[in-house]
Amino acid sequence: MNSNDGFPFLDGGALDSGRSFNVEAFAAAFGGVALSRLRSGTVLYSQGEPADSMYYLQDGQVQITVVSSQGKEGILGVLGPGDLCGEGSLLGNRNRVATVACIADSLVARIERANAIRAIRENTAIAGFFLAFALRRVVDLRENLISQLFDTSEKRLARTLVVLANQGRNGAPNNVIRNIDQEGLAQMIGTTRSRVNLFMNRFRRLRYIDYDGEIIVVFPSLSNVALCDERFGESDDGLAMAC
Repeated sequence: MNSNDGFPFLDGGALDSGRSFNVEAFAAAFGGVALSRLRSGTVLYSQGEPADSMYYLQDGQVQITVVSSQGKEGILGVLGPGDLCGEGSLLGNRNRVATVACIADSLVARIERANAIRAIRENTAIAGFFLAFALRRVVDLRENLISQLFDTSEKRLARTLVVLANQGRNGAPNNVIRNIDQEGLAQMIGTTRSRVNLFMNRFRRLRYIDYDGEIIVVFPSLSNVALCDERFGESDDGLAMAC
């Protein structure tokens, strides 16, 4: 059966990974969906647990962390509305490779692995959506790896702030980041909190950002330097001389 017609699962073309996913239509056609409103601090799944489902985030924020065999914890990323997590269950992962927890009150749809696989087999639009998501995740991972290898920690921070500021937004001129502190940012870019504090103060002085406590406002000027191709050193001028 091909159920492309009559089921408005997606908004946009089959390979547009930026559109919304219609959870209600998916549940009506294929089942296996549990929609939950979760409080900040709720754990969706933990590292090492069986990988038997995936999650679609309709609202809120979740944080992905991993713990090494030596007990060292690191933050891999933060996801916002429209993101998927736990997709490794579709690729044959038997166990979770990371822990995902809400860092804000969230609306989350849990999709059983068997139902998601059935939908992929029967509906080309859904298959295209998941393919586009997987390809986007691969591109993001590649860009992160390149940044870790070649960029200074200052530019890695700038790039991370731009990415976080644009999650779930629609091109607003001033984007706000919440629920991420300097220690979390340091873990995400692989440096120390003291270095992050130094760079944050510099960014604020240059009017790339503003912040007060746990709220960070990212101005468009930061994107101009964070996404440019030229490399730069961590001089006194820093990002001001990047491009």
